[in-house]
Amino acid sequence: MTEALRERAAQLWHAWRSLRREELSWFLLMGVFYGLVDASSIFYVMDNARWPSALANQMLTPLLVALVILFTWLPASRSALESPWRVARLGIAVLIGAVLAKLLYDQLMPMLGWPSIADLARERKGEMPHQPIRWLNFIGECLSICVTASLSVAWYEMAMRRRRTRTRLEALLREQSAMQRDAVAARLAALQAQVEPQFLFDTLVDIERAYERADAAAPEQMERLIRHLRVALPRLRERGVTLESEAALLDSYLAVVAGRQRGALPLSTEWSAWLAPRPVPPMLLLPLAQLMLRDAARLPTQARLSAQEASGGGLRLRLSFDRGGLCGEETALRALGERLERLDRAPGAPPPRLQCRSNADDTEFTLELPA
Repeated sequence: MTEALRERAAQLWHAWRSLRREELSWFLLMGVFYGLVDASSIFYVMDNARWPSALANQMLTPLLVALVILFTWLPASRSALESPWRVARLGIAVLIGAVLAKLLYDQLMPMLGWPSIADLARERKGEMPHQPIRWLNFIGECLSICVTASLSVAWYEMAMRRRRTRTRLEALLREQSAMQRDAVAARLAALQAQVEPQFLFDTLVDIERAYERADAAAPEQMERLIRHLRVALPRLRERGVTLESEAALLDSYLAVVAGRQRGALPLSTEWSAWLAPRPVPPMLLLPLAQLMLRDAARLPTQARLSAQEASGGGLRLRLSFDRGGLCGEETALRALGERLERLDRAPGAPPPRLQCRSNADDTEFTLELPA
């Protein structure tokens, strides 16, 4: 029995210690509100020298009641949120608080000697002090306190339920958004790591024929393909893509394609060292290179990739080739632009943008990626 009482006392102490500033502010605010309801009647008795005491009685009594009910409400409010007995516990806690508040008021007010506004009003009218039936007055006052306190507690409980529901909904939306981003990232990573069967088959056929002809360039072609596979395939297991790794994939792909045409297509890069590990969305640069290399008869001979930080912490990428007239590929550029719009970004951030500038001699793609 003693152990059970200790455990119960520990639970009560823990509930009281868990009082939040928001809860204390709410109950004090309700106390001030109920105190102000009839405070205007003080103007009727301000000719009485004891009106400050009556005003203090009018304002401090609801605050006293609010504090007492707060401390009886706290243990009940810490019960399980989904418990079927929660409403009953809150109601009983408010009723107990109303009774305790009335008992405390009856003991404290005679000690302070503060009259009520009603006492001063009767005194001004020349009426005798009101002497209600003691037990009936006690029950009536307790019920009055209980009703008003129940309204306040119900209002606060509904507000907290709405807040919890909104918080759970926001958490679910964040979780859903994170799952969608992970799914998209996984699909893009798989797509980025994918070596097209036709591309791989054609490359292997070219290498096989080169070996059959005893072409001195055959080992170099094989080395280019192996390098590309070493860069591309591990991305299936990687969670993110960086600017440096994206450039490595692009460089290996360009080397394989140019090698098949007995040519060279080096990729030069230019950015600050601290931008190299910067995360970038996958599968953005490679499609632009594939667009550029569709016509094997008109392969470019140089490629350049540069990066710099844009305003707001974003990233600006520029990929250029010494071959012109590619901005007319509207379908492919539109598809990549739609992929950019689906990328996750911070609330209020501008959407990513893809721009193409082309003339007779070169083509430059500019990617604006928000932070």
